[in-house]
Amino acid sequence: MISFLKILFILLIIWYGAKLFFKYVIPWFIVRFINKQQKKYNNQYKNNHSSENKDGIEVEIKKPQKAKSDKPDFGEYVEYEEVDDEKDDKKDPGNDE
Repeated sequence: MISFLKILFILLIIWYGAKLFFKYVIPWFIVRFINKQQKKYNNQYKNNHSSENKDGIEVEIKKPQKAKSDKPDFGEYVEYEEVDDEKDDKKDPGNDE
């Protein structure tokens, strides 16, 4: 009976230890990993996109500007008329019935 209680007690300690581990330790490792990767990528971006090159000369990168035109880019305007296909329109307009 005592060995059964020992095994049960050990299993409960393992169970609660695993709960605490997955609740606190794993998220801490994930946040730490994400922060390290973020710092790594930020440093890499800063190194690749610095405003000075290796000679100490400032380099200004300009994006090409689009030529502005008066015409919209979505196509041309087409006029249309609505047509009624009702049978009442086909009657003789001179007849007042």
